[in-house]
Amino acid sequence: MSVENHRRFLAGPGERRALRTAMALGTATMLGAVGISMANAEPPAPPGVFSATDAAADIAAVKQLKTDYFHNIDTKNWAALRELLAPDVVVDTTGSGGPILVGRDPFIAFLKLTIGSANTHHQGFDPQINLTSATTAEVGWRMEDVLIFGGTLGVHGYGNYQDRYTKVNGKWIIKYSKLTRTRLDLINPDDGTVIEADAPLEEVVAKVNELLGL
Repeated sequence: MSVENHRRFLAGPGERRALRTAMALGTATMLGAVGISMANAEPPAPPGVFSATDAAADIAAVKQLKTDYFHNIDTKNWAALRELLAPDVVVDTTGSGGPILVGRDPFIAFLKLTIGSANTHHQGFDPQINLTSATTAEVGWRMEDVLIFGGTLGVHGYGNYQDRYTKVNGKWIIKYSKLTRTRLDLINPDDGTVIEADAPLEEVVAKVNELLGL
């Protein structure tokens, strides 16, 4: 049988119409199935990539971590603060007139020495959160705080944090933190009125050290 006759045998005029109809219906069914699948199911994340749901939960956890960090400092809950820090955390306070501290216990000892007796209030704003992996994050924060030392010296500070966090056993902790001061106002401890606006960092550090006997 020739190729031409073979083609006529497989698909006459009526059969070709039926075949085209079947193919059209089949294509429509396949496209409909794809459309339903795309609309109702999120494609699986590639290996090593966290899903949008995971990312949203991690972002919320990172924000809560910083909230708890400030709260524990202000309430002087050193034991709870310790649990938020990696054992080998690095805290850089050179931009705030202090040292670079390595380890959570040295950092907490530094806090006790400098603001342990002060009445403090810290706030963080506008987090810029970058989840660099499923277990690491880099976050920038704007910050503002009020520090009252012994009822005789008040400081209203502004600045920013650059932090790095890591997730260990499902819990986010602080691995690195750098505080940079951008402005310090000396204020009246009683009513918060400004005594000296935009005071030099060195001057404020000297006044605090003198008051603390350091």
